[in-house]
Amino acid sequence: MPKTLAQMKKRLEDAMTEATEAEAIIPLIKQAIARFGLEPDDLFDGDSSETTTALYRDAHGNTWGGRGRRPTWLNEALASGKTLEDFQSGARWGSKPK
Repeated sequence: MPKTLAQMKKRLEDAMTEATEAEAIIPLIKQAIARFGLEPDDLFDGDSSETTTALYRDAHGNTWGGRGRRPTWLNEALASGKTLEDFQSGARWGSKPK
C-alpha cells in the first residue's frame, strides 16, 4: 500500500498508462477476431476454465459452490438456525432432521 503522496501519484499514473494501452489494443484485437473469424473456443482453452458444481442449494433454487463469500440467502438461513448440512445438494427439502 502506498504510504506517501508521491507513491500514490506514481501508482495512479501507472494504472492510467495501463488503461490507455488496453484501450488502444482492444480495437486491434476486435479486428483480428473479425478478420480471421475466431470464436471464443479458438482463443481460450476450454479446459482452463473451472466448472463449479453447486454444493449447497435451497428450496428456491439458489445455489453456492462452496467457494468465495457465502451468498446472502445462505447467511440469512444460517443466522435463522439452519446449518450448512441442511443445504448440501444431497439434502432433501422439507425433510425433518432425525
